[in-house]
Amino acid sequence: MLGITEASPSQIPRPRRPVTRRVVIIGGGFTGAALARRLALSGAELEITVFEPRARLGAGLAYDTQDPALRLNVAAARMRALPDDPQAFARFLQETGRLACDPEAVAGEAIYARRADFGDFMQAQMAPLLAYGAVEHRREAVISVSREHGGYAVAGDRGSRLHADILVIATSHPAPRCPEPVASALSGTPRLMTDPFDTRQLARIAATDPVIVLGAGLTALDLVASLRARGHQGLITLLSRSNALPQPHATAHSASPSACEVLGQPLTARRLLTRVRAAVAAAEAQGLAWQSVFDSLRQQGQAIWSALPHAERQRFLRHLRRRFETHRYRMPPQIAAQLQEDKTAGRLQRLGGRIVDARGDAKGLSLTVSTRGGEERRLKAQWLLVATGPDHADVIARHGYLQDLAAQGLIRRDSHGLGLACDGASRAICAHGAPVDTLFVAGPLARGTFGELTGVPEIAAQVDAIAHTLLGNAIRQIEAQAFALS
Repeated sequence: MLGITEASPSQIPRPRRPVTRRVVIIGGGFTGAALARRLALSGAELEITVFEPRARLGAGLAYDTQDPALRLNVAAARMRALPDDPQAFARFLQETGRLACDPEAVAGEAIYARRADFGDFMQAQMAPLLAYGAVEHRREAVISVSREHGGYAVAGDRGSRLHADILVIATSHPAPRCPEPVASALSGTPRLMTDPFDTRQLARIAATDPVIVLGAGLTALDLVASLRARGHQGLITLLSRSNALPQPHATAHSASPSACEVLGQPLTARRLLTRVRAAVAAAEAQGLAWQSVFDSLRQQGQAIWSALPHAERQRFLRHLRRRFETHRYRMPPQIAAQLQEDKTAGRLQRLGGRIVDARGDAKGLSLTVSTRGGEERRLKAQWLLVATGPDHADVIARHGYLQDLAAQGLIRRDSHGLGLACDGASRAICAHGAPVDTLFVAGPLARGTFGELTGVPEIAAQVDAIAHTLLGNAIRQIEAQAFALS
């Protein structure tokens, strides 16, 4: 059995005297665990509680899997999960023997590890903190939150009730929305699978069954990889509005061009597109891959987003978002090879269009698709898998505790429909437009403010900034309130 290397015990604060200030983090995936770790290692006198129904902290929706077919779409050397030790994950793979047991992870000079390995890595970081009592893990889902004595009353689904002085929303990506008319026509049909993250359900699919996957992003490609790893040889149809797949990673040299070649002051979506095209042309003239430009663009993403006026952000989302995402969120080389093999063998087809009719019975499913070319096509399959991407626009309705906070006027949707509104310090924006000093939004739900906030390095940087703010301004406010009540 492979071992798990843990953080050095010398780094972990010993149990402290009881304190009255508690930080409650809702969600114990990478975002919530990284913040809990950062606060615990600060040595501040805080009680840190993470509500997370999964058995371990740090894995979350993305990495809590034992499916060996699911790989990171970023090279291990770029999974900079710990700002204080950027190469910690790459070193973890070597030291625990995971890399030696997974030779397929190596693609050229890069390593694309299994997602489960990154989940184990984060678990290793959290285990000592949990053992020493620096972080408490409540294995529960939060069902309600209400204002109480200047803080928050947080209730879990197993009976917990805690008072939080500071509350952090680090909820995972919401589930995808099943598109109409599929949702109404096929509701309750056992051949419709709406949870793309539970790949165990794929065991129900026979080896030659034809399958339709709604979506063509990385989650859809994960389903393809997982099916093939299980021996599935039937036809898979990727159906999406754009018919655009994630692009592959570069095989040639891809050193990033200088930041000024992309950024400048692109105050409109059109100018941004023009600058990116110019940067790609310049990079290719230097013998660099176009991917180098998007690696640089990723590093500048938050600055570019913050400079764009609201209307230009909307134009970007409406006209450029899908094009950007297919170049920004690239497929790992292993999946690229699998897709090429399937295409050559005639086991994979792609179709761009909109579903106008859906029917299902005991014999199978059929969809009528209005294609991008204007014609209608009829697709038949035994199974329909939904992988259309997280439904961030409706995230408040997906969680009872967020509905509570919204009803109390403490949170609201961001104006772009990407998650929850917050300011540049990640403080939630209330219904009246003011930031709430003791309520934070961490992780992808804050994308409306930050733009680029999906990858591990960007989330790690946001977590570090939240910790800095939380340990400063928010704590001082609590102390001032306590003084005023004394």
